[in-house]
Amino acid sequence: MAITLPTRGAARLGVVALALAIQMAPSLAHAATAPAAATATPSPVSTPPPAATAAPVAPPVLGVPGTTPTAVPTPSAPVLGSAGSQCTDPGPKDYPVAGGWFYTQEAQGLCIVGSGPDRNRGYLVIDDDRGAFWTEFRRYGGTDVLGYPVSQPYHYPPNSTDGLWYQAFERGVLQWHPEEGRAEMANVFEQFTEQGLDDDLAVLGIPGPEAADGSSAGDQINARMSWLTEPRFLARYFFDPVAAHSSDPFRDGQAAFATQEQAWSFFGLPQSQPERVMLLGPGRQPLYPLVHSFMAQRFQKAGMELFLEDTPKETFSTPTWSDSIPVQFDPTVVPGDGQKGCVTLTAVGMLARSIGADKLIPSQALEPQPLDPAPRPSVQWFVPPVAQNQLSTSFQLMGASFGSNETVVINMTDARLTSTTTLLAPITTRATTTRDGSFNAVITSAQVGTYRITVTGQTTGKTFIDNIDLTVPSGIFVSGGGSGAPTGCKITGLPVGN
Repeated sequence: MAITLPTRGAARLGVVALALAIQMAPSLAHAATAPAAATATPSPVSTPPPAATAAPVAPPVLGVPGTTPTAVPTPSAPVLGSAGSQCTDPGPKDYPVAGGWFYTQEAQGLCIVGSGPDRNRGYLVIDDDRGAFWTEFRRYGGTDVLGYPVSQPYHYPPNSTDGLWYQAFERGVLQWHPEEGRAEMANVFEQFTEQGLDDDLAVLGIPGPEAADGSSAGDQINARMSWLTEPRFLARYFFDPVAAHSSDPFRDGQAAFATQEQAWSFFGLPQSQPERVMLLGPGRQPLYPLVHSFMAQRFQKAGMELFLEDTPKETFSTPTWSDSIPVQFDPTVVPGDGQKGCVTLTAVGMLARSIGADKLIPSQALEPQPLDPAPRPSVQWFVPPVAQNQLSTSFQLMGASFGSNETVVINMTDARLTSTTTLLAPITTRATTTRDGSFNAVITSAQVGTYRITVTGQTTGKTFIDNIDLTVPSGIFVSGGGSGAPTGCKITGLPVGN
């Protein structure tokens, strides 16, 4: 069975009971392994374009993104793909440019091929007329704190043509204020609320916003600050992750914020109390007594998650609840951050890029640079580890460079020429691309084995062909986190032990 856009839902596959309740694969157990300073008092928190014209059928692209296309193989010589294969660009993943730095890590493997040497695409963090994002990115701790960029600069709301400039990073979104010559952490969780995404966040384990008691602004601020009842969240709230990286004279290396206002400038006020959210199934029905493997608390500008279980990283499937993008892996944390006993920052930028595409961040700003002059369709897959004797699994497909707002047909057949056993059951499903020609699809209850996958755009005729081996886990599921991961927490979280 395959589930694709526009619906989406979630189930944690790491729990056997939930797998039995949601998945149609009883053997699917033990799945994927994981992972300033404005001082003003913040205000209280308030509670399809036309289809592309038909074009001549493009030649199929063999291999994963970055692979040099070759002739379509005959059935006797299939081209085997490899989940997570990268572009053949031999250069570094990130490097300096005039006035800033160029990062390719979050470009989802997209690169330019066929026009000279392969070149990885990515996102530029630079000081220019839109804002000193490179200077401010470093002032907020750079990649150690905010993570890699996931967008180009953009305006919010997405249909705006003026106003303040924003740039999203894995764990935070910067908002440039020209009148101050500095950037602040954007109130991204308020933007999620404005765009009606709180229910989707709840499915992923993030609690919704709460109203605060009090008739005055001061009373409401005091009420919200009283919600910091989890000692490890309280310690993390006043721990300054930027001090070791900052040239700010008021941050001379201390381990704690000097003032409460500095903590507000990084996190904002609490929007919720700490909560271990109950798992939700189809139709958002509570799956009592199952809960997420972490406790979460949301703030105006950021979020915190405390991982409490020594279990594999959560994975999600069975999208059934809204028009958001289906996901297979946990998008609330940067891979590797979710370790037992660690407090980590919620990956608000990654959430804004996924469930908030064209709602928080316009799709044009999510397009890696430089633009490909002759884009070829590409598909990546994210396959979780499978247990011995496991018969079926689920995985995610991410496609790019198809037509704008077109239907793509996904066909999967057994890649083996001959077999002494029963052939794998064929899978056919459809997905709809977004304005930038990308799509996401979650395939569930696929038999474990090697499939021949063909993805064809119904308007443009663009076609991608490759082999996908569902016995080989993707790097996102095996790097960081899990039982083989280091026990120490990263700088994004205060070490609290196990």
